[in-house]
Amino acid sequence: NAAQASSSSANDNSQEEKKRALGRASRVLASLILSVLPFAMNHHASSDGGGEKGCLSSDTISDLVDVIENNVVGQASNYSSDYCPGIGPLSILLKGELDDAPLAGGMEEEDEDDEDDDDDDDDVDQPAPCADTLQDLLRTVRKLISPSSSTRFALLDDSPWLALTMDSQSSDMGELEKVPMEYSGDQLVLDLVGGEEYRCKSIPYLMSVDNADDSVEIICRSLDGIVFGRLAIFDAPSEGDDDDEEGDDEEDSEETNPNLESFTKSYSLADRFFLSDAIRDVLICHRPMVSDAGADRNNAKEVADQIWAISHLFLGAGSSDDSTSKGIEFGIIETVISLIVQCTPQGSGMPSPSPLNELVYLSRVLLELTKLKPSLVPQAIVLAVSGMFEDFMPSLTTTARENLGHWLSFHLTNTDYQWPKSYWEHWAPYAAVDQRNSRGDFVSIALWSMATLSPEGPETVARECLPAGSTLVQSVFLKHAQNNANVCSTENDLINRIWDTSEDPDSIRQHIISDELSESYGSTVRSSDDDADDSMSRPKVWWRTRLATRALFHPLSRENSRMIALADKAWKKKASAGDDNDMVDEIHAEEGKDETEDILADLTDAIARFKPVLLAAVARDADAYDSQATGKVDDDKLLLAGEVSILSEIGGVVSAWDSTAIFSLIECLMKNKIVSSLSVATWALGDNKEELTNVHPQWWKIVSLALSNAVTDALSRVELSGTDLGGGIGMIIDDAAASDGVDSTEADVKRLDESLKTAVPVLKYSLERVCHLLSTTNSPKKIPIAAADLTEGMKRLSRAVLFHLSSLALSPSPSLTLSNLHRGLMSMDADGEKLASACQAVECDGEQERKLLQHVAFSVEKLL
Repeated sequence: NAAQASSSSANDNSQEEKKRALGRASRVLASLILSVLPFAMNHHASSDGGGEKGCLSSDTISDLVDVIENNVVGQASNYSSDYCPGIGPLSILLKGELDDAPLAGGMEEEDEDDEDDDDDDDDVDQPAPCADTLQDLLRTVRKLISPSSSTRFALLDDSPWLALTMDSQSSDMGELEKVPMEYSGDQLVLDLVGGEEYRCKSIPYLMSVDNADDSVEIICRSLDGIVFGRLAIFDAPSEGDDDDEEGDDEEDSEETNPNLESFTKSYSLADRFFLSDAIRDVLICHRPMVSDAGADRNNAKEVADQIWAISHLFLGAGSSDDSTSKGIEFGIIETVISLIVQCTPQGSGMPSPSPLNELVYLSRVLLELTKLKPSLVPQAIVLAVSGMFEDFMPSLTTTARENLGHWLSFHLTNTDYQWPKSYWEHWAPYAAVDQRNSRGDFVSIALWSMATLSPEGPETVARECLPAGSTLVQSVFLKHAQNNANVCSTENDLINRIWDTSEDPDSIRQHIISDELSESYGSTVRSSDDDADDSMSRPKVWWRTRLATRALFHPLSRENSRMIALADKAWKKKASAGDDNDMVDEIHAEEGKDETEDILADLTDAIARFKPVLLAAVARDADAYDSQATGKVDDDKLLLAGEVSILSEIGGVVSAWDSTAIFSLIECLMKNKIVSSLSVATWALGDNKEELTNVHPQWWKIVSLALSNAVTDALSRVELSGTDLGGGIGMIIDDAAASDGVDSTEADVKRLDESLKTAVPVLKYSLERVCHLLSTTNSPKKIPIAAADLTEGMKRLSRAVLFHLSSLALSPSPSLTLSNLHRGLMSMDADGEKLASACQAVECDGEQERKLLQHVAFSVEKLL
């Protein structure tokens, strides 16, 4: 009965996945149809219904749009956008605002107003009507059907393709004459089954062929790269005669940028859609690439030129003193920045599904637009960032906020750090608040990212970017300064043995586990810890492990201290002397550095060399705890706690936003099999502590990196076991058989099985930990920033797990498909339905946290 129930559940899930895939395919086709309809309308139809040849009647288009809206895209069709605020797996905005820490000195009235706004938002628990470009397209076509609608987009009226002519021989004189170009060939069809010669070349990307009965189904695995999120940064045009809105516009008219005012008032929602759609087309069609012959085609400058040329496609707003393109730079910036915030996150380990999801590409295009129109684009960028900082930042998801910070750092680094001084001064108090807040995180991400792009690190930011005396240097960089003077003699001795005298690892291993060290240093550590907690996670339990880890990480700690010290000196000198060109030489004369030194490379080599020292320290600490424990000790949990103690030292030497150093250290520790993927997830999610503040801000990226390395290692072990016989003799005969396809299916199944055994425990732990942490908080109004990190991170991690398993275990296996992966997840109770049920079963008192758990459950079920 259990087997039958399992088989029935598998069939139900398979049918549900097919239904979803067919739904996605129908939306792809619907987007193609809707994209054509504006050009097939008769925009100059006469009252008797006559019109241009080839145009569809308004009734025909209206009926077609109704069908699409009711069955494919509209709210009545059960279409759920991946970008729906808070709910969608790829959402740009949260469903509500973050509970940001208030600045010193108040803003109590604003907080009360925000709470009232939240109450209003809670009453309307419906998805956003236009969260993505597909919904925007449907809305635009619907508006164009209306007789009173109009648009400045000239292509709809001009139809330049109708003016195309071709040479035709006159029947009378035999002379050539120009005639309108018309298509006279056979009607184009999407041939699904006509064989390789006739079949539409794009169909295989949307098609699944069932060999059992030769049936064909149109399947679309994802809408990534086809449908994009929508973010309206600037005010929408007024849709009616609202006296209050007009009064507000009159009051603010003196302070409004004239070009921005022109854009917000003269570009309708339809105009903005066509502008954004054209920009996305240019970004796709003119993206830089390398031809088959190795020649470069297109570049960011050419893309910027093509984007600005779109301004010629819009008619004037009716005012004689306004150019046709006045204010269009704000529409361009709005479109590009809205794409930037939804880019594939840096450090996620996943490729971008489309050029429109590549942060570096979009950043370069925006940089070239700045150079192309220096009097227009920079102002638009400043106003866009300012508006997002004030109005959107508390509502942006973690990924969107990080992407915006990374882009701003790239842009300022490549424009000589030109940014209004008043903005830095206005942003500084948010970064100075002790508690995390969205605006402070954005500033910290931007500044740390700028520091990583410069060889001098924070010093360059303090000297060239920030204004003299800016407190941002102190609140972002200097708070990470380490007091190396407090390093004890025992640790200094160990540092000297590892890094100065290059002592043999075995000798250091004997020293770290010796009784002499326990008597001289261990007794001091134990006596200084007054914590009554007897858990195995206490720092004093793993004092040897932590001591050895700190000594091994010393070069990174020393380098960070040096960089922070340089930033401190540059900050103080700039504050006291203003801009002094001799300041740089003076600072570097005081603090020297070996230019040939590569800290991370040296550290990677040292971790591999002194791996026995760390493992011996973990084993010795574990034995000491086991011998003193009153009850039976779980060896696996004890080892996990030891690995977590190694990882916990990373936070003491690098900033939480220094992704390069963090990811490099974790990857090195995993490749040397010093820590496991489960210990990395445990550390990133707060080491089983109850406080949300212990969760790493980039926890899901860290877990994704760990899973990728763990699955890769598991697959390499499978390959090794298939080519070795006990003593290492190659299985030549079996390999030859496998190459003929004899055992390929069995080998592929084994690869998938080992991948699932590696990834699923980490996925389940992450979900359980996220749900537990959300259930322990109680926020009636606004969303805690750490809770938002957990929710959005779990969505992103689910996508990352699916990608890692698909790319590593399925891609090299032609005999397996995504259906096999879903059945494998189901067999381990890790499919979307079971994981979603686990989320929904968690009891939670907080109103916001209860909603967040529902959002996690919805996304996990949709993705897995």
